Amino acid sequence: MPTLKLTYFDSPGRAEPIRIALRMSGIPFEDVRLKFPEYSEAKARGDFPLGSVPVLEADGVKIVQTAAILRYVARIGGGSLYPTDPWAALVVDSVIDSLNDTLSHALLPSLFERDPAKKLAMRKEVAAGPMARVLGYVEAQIARSGGPFVTGADLSIADLLVAMQVIQIRSGRLEGLDASLLEPYPHIRALADAYLAHPRVTALAAS
Repeated sequence: MPTLKLTYFDSPGRAEPIRIALRMSGIPFEDVRLKFPEYSEAKARGDFPLGSVPVLEADGVKIVQTAAILRYVARIGGGSLYPTDPWAALVVDSVIDSLNDTLSHALLPSLFERDPAKKLAMRKEVAAGPMARVLGYVEAQIARSGGPFVTGADLSIADLLVAMQVIQIRSGRLEGLDASLLEPYPHIRALADAYLAHPRVTALAAS
């Protein structure tokens, strides 16, 4: 097993599903959490290959891209979080990319907006557009699989991302986005509830 170091901000964000997958798989890693000034200094030094985080170091080799890191962690963790069936793997990858690329990128500008009124207007636009499209797509995949998870009965790395997104929306931490947005998506809500009740998740909470 390589020596792993995961670097991200001192917040959940994109790194949290990776952290959870590592802990769930019992894989030891160094969890480096940067304050923003530390990130800025490290970025100025050229510490990050693409100037962004998360970054995974495996025996000193730096690798980026959240989805790629997640798949790697799932594989070295025994493969239980990533399907061996090609179609199921395609669905998992598609859901991950939809959340990471479409939804996260749509939300990003509002995270840096200082004007409260503009931030709320941006969030309203995201909710009606990219978020509705992505959640509708994910809802359809869960419904097709029979649930409770994206590919059916088995928990995957895609479910970690979906659950994290639901938990974030339910928490109210994203001004202008609240749990009412999830009402049209019963399968997504059920996925998050099944995730929180899953033995592997409750074991982490108890550890």
